[in-house]
Amino acid sequence: MMYLKEMYVIDFDVEDKKQYAASYRAVQRFLKAQGYKRGSRKGTSTYHLSTANALARDTYVKLMHPHSTAPTRPNVVYTDESYIHHHYKSHHQDLFDPSDDHDVQSKEKHKGRRYCFVAGILDSPTLVSKVMALDIFTGGKSRAKEPQDYHGMFDHAYYVKWFGRLLDEMDASGVTNALIILDNAKYHKCLPESTPTSGRRKSVLLDACRLYGISTTGNEFKSELWDMLASHIKANVRPVIVEMAKNRGHCVVYTPPHHSDLQPIEIVWAIVKGEVGRQYTDMTKFADVKVRLEAAFANLKPDSIKGCVRAAQEKLKMLHEHLVQIDALAYDEESSDDSDNSSDDGGDSE
Repeated sequence: MMYLKEMYVIDFDVEDKKQYAASYRAVQRFLKAQGYKRGSRKGTSTYHLSTANALARDTYVKLMHPHSTAPTRPNVVYTDESYIHHHYKSHHQDLFDPSDDHDVQSKEKHKGRRYCFVAGILDSPTLVSKVMALDIFTGGKSRAKEPQDYHGMFDHAYYVKWFGRLLDEMDASGVTNALIILDNAKYHKCLPESTPTSGRRKSVLLDACRLYGISTTGNEFKSELWDMLASHIKANVRPVIVEMAKNRGHCVVYTPPHHSDLQPIEIVWAIVKGEVGRQYTDMTKFADVKVRLEAAFANLKPDSIKGCVRAAQEKLKMLHEHLVQIDALAYDEESSDDSDNSSDDGGDSE
């Protein structure tokens, strides 16, 4: 819409929401009449879930599905991180000509600097849904100093500090006994600094075995000591943020890998970034993006957040039904473990 206004194709008052909506509907009707379709040209992409990831999926569904349908459901806080580029804009991103096989638009290569942001959204049976602990920041003084993957803008120290802020805000808002949902980023799962690692010298590993009550003879090789320690750590040592949440009466739940559609906050990101992108013009400065991003979060209504949660819960319901159908099959499934080419031994991790 802003692009059409820039090109003097249409004119409307940006501050007048009714006028903007009327102009938007008029453009939609025109594009539909011209034969365009909303969306992106469909390709084919598939992935195979490893045994470990399939188990993580099933465990998550078994835990969360009853909560989504129960009359007395718990408080749930969904958290995630994302980013937005300086030159992020909505036009040309969701429109294509279905009759033109050559209508394949390339992605922009110069998107400018980016703002990273992290937040939580509250879904509660008794409290008003809202955004919690929003933090927006840049990760470098220039584009060249930013890591290519936006996850590199976050680290364990930052996340622990932010997570503490989230817990404080939950306490202040009266959010108790909550499930805190987050993905499998490495900085979400870091263990206490005192936890031994495989690279430590043998004497340190021996001391750790004594500390954990693991019996040794002292004659084991370092690899054997680490094998015993690794099993104990996996079973008994919890990530830092899991302990932080537990100490406040909450429970951390990790979403299964490759299932971002179960995270309603992903839809919130799309709404917020879409609102920012629709305001982009060639005159947009980097600082303008942050102002618009903050305004987009402020404009989020409780009903909008609830709608995002319902959409994700519907996906959860469909996945649960699918798993029930799989369990009810009257014949054996072909197991990937039977294949000599299976690459799933050891599982995936994120």
